[in-house]
Parts: sequence; C-alpha cells; structure tokens
Amino acid sequence: MLKSARFFRYALLAAIALFTRMSLAAAEPLKFVSWNLEWFPGHRPTASAKEADAHMKAAQEALVKINPDIFVGVEIHDWAAFHELVSVLPGMTVNAVSSFCDPLTGELRPQQIGIASKLKCHAAMWEKWAANMPEMSRGFTFAALDVPDAGLLMVYGNHFKSNRGSDNEEGAKNVAAMRDDQAHQLLTHRDQIKKAFIKDTIFGWIACGDFNTNHDNQFPLCHAVKIITEGGYFNTWASTPKEQRLTWHPDAKSKFEPTTFDYIFTEGLKQTDAVMIQVPGEVSDHSPISIKVEKP
Repeated sequence: MLKSARFFRYALLAAIALFTRMSLAAAEPLKFVSWNLEWFPGHRPTASAKEADAHMKAAQEALVKINPDIFVGVEIHDWAAFHELVSVLPGMTVNAVSSFCDPLTGELRPQQIGIASKLKCHAAMWEKWAANMPEMSRGFTFAALDVPDAGLLMVYGNHFKSNRGSDNEEGAKNVAAMRDDQAHQLLTHRDQIKKAFIKDTIFGWIACGDFNTNHDNQFPLCHAVKIITEGGYFNTWASTPKEQRLTWHPDAKSKFEPTTFDYIFTEGLKQTDAVMIQVPGEVSDHSPISIKVEKP
C-alpha cells in the first residue's frame, strides 16, 4: 500500500510538472521573422543552378538557426523555392506565395512574397498593387493564422515600389506617390478583411516586408510610413536608433549608404521593438528582422 501511495504521488507530481511545461510552452511568445532574401535563390534573376543551390543552402542554414514560428520571405522566385527553403524547419508549412506577373510579358516574376508558419492557416490570398500603377509587378500576400486560445493573427507580407526611377525631381515624385498609394491600398484591404471576418476573433495584425522607404526623412516626398502608422499600425522601429536598424547593406562598390528598408508594423498586439538578426552577408543584402508576438 505504501509503494502504491508513493507511486501515485510521483505520478501526480510528474503529471503536474508536465502540465506546467505545456502551459509555459503555450504561453511562450511566437517568433515572427520578415526577410528579403535578394532574388532568392541565386541573388540575380538569371542565376545558374550552381548559384541557386549555394544560395539555397546558405539561406536554409541561417533559417534553421533563426527558427521562426511565422516567416515572411520577400524576393522569392516561386512557391517551389519557398517550400524548399522552409522545409528544413519542422512543423513549418507554406501558407501563401504570390504570383505576380510581368505586366508586359505576362511571365511570372522572380520576386514573389511567401508566408509560412507553424500555425493553422484559416485563409490566404495575394493582391497586386492597384491598376493605376500598370507597370507594377509587386503587391502583398495575406494569411489569417489561427493562434490557439487567442484568435486570428492577420499577416501581410509587402514589397513596395523600389527607388528605381527616382533620380530626378519628377521621378522622385512619381515613386513617392506610388508608395503612398500602396500604403493606402494596404489599409483599405485591412478594413475589408475586418468586415469579412467580423464574426471571428482577431488577435492582432502584422504588416511587414521591404517598403523601400523609411521614417528618417531620407525620402521626403514619400509618406508611406506615416500613412501606415496614422492608419492604426505601430512602427516597431519607432524607438530604435537609426544606426541599430540599417536593414539594407549595399555592396562595397555601391554609391548608396546602408539604410532602413525593412519594417514590421503591428496593430492590436503588445507594442514591442523589432530586432535585427545577424546572418552571413552572402545570404542577402537585407538583414532579417523579428518581433515576439505575445498572446493575451
């Protein structure tokens, strides 16, 4: 009888310990990562098979060390490339990959946006930037992810207009206007999603990616960051000194200085600062950025 009582007590203690570990694990914040992988795989649109393989291997090694729970990849060649990339992470599933096409040729562009996660995907889609920008072959990818005991986490991966063509006054005005329009389109889509999911519990919103602009007045004609934050999003770089968030690093021959192009904006979540993750420079000219998503 004594042995049975002792066994029961040990079994009970073990069960309590297991339950505690499970509860703590459930309460642990989710690791969210956004990363522009620079013409992935291969670093250029006409990369050789050897270059693509080397880039894939280096990116997978870096991603295993980062080990995100939710991952947004920018400048991805296609679904197959993104699937192969995240396949090294146990439990990670591709939720969405865009299919932006060249407006002139109709061919698939090798700069897509992918969303992958270890969560159940409730819904997903992608959308190109509006028709009033006919030469644009970019847009955003969206996924509604089910966070257990919290609700839906709405995730946007974005790639805003590049700075190509802004080397004169008229060009700079046009590029800035395009990015401002894209910021408004992103907010409009969020409002549409809020109506479409009115019967669901929405845990929070994240809009991330490569915005090709910043809030440092480097591009004074562009108001995209201001539009997004005035639209209800929190800028996770808001309190981070400029020198600690230089996410884009040009090569040594470039005339441009390192700058902040990559952002994570949040709404409804606990406001937290983003961090820049150090990875080998040969993987991408952009650094991955991350936040912790805490459950209520």
